[in-house]
Amino acid sequence: MRRSIYSILISLLCLLFLFFPWNTRAQAETRKPGVDEYQSLHRETDVMKIISVLKKKVGDQKLLEKAKGKLSTMREPEFSLISSLSEHLLREGDRPGVDIAFVLLTALIIFS
Repeated sequence: MRRSIYSILISLLCLLFLFFPWNTRAQAETRKPGVDEYQSLHRETDVMKIISVLKKKVGDQKLLEKAKGKLSTMREPEFSLISSLSEHLLREGDRPGVDIAFVLLTALIIFS
């Protein structure tokens, strides 16, 4: 009798470990690829937007390639700031604040 109770308990525990989601980290990792692909696509479009702004102002291909390399390795807070500055540059055109935004943009790229 005891042997059958132990075998039932062990079977139930095995089923519990198989079907109950103990490892939440593994679940989070299985959900990430879709989010990561979206973020990387969004980041790539932001990089192209920043490079197009720099291309209008600078024009030197070597500097643009270096900037693209730095942008691809940059952390998110600095990258989002640079992205918002480039949007400001695209939106404003030739107003006086554009030169200040461009100096800030280049300084952030250089010192990041």
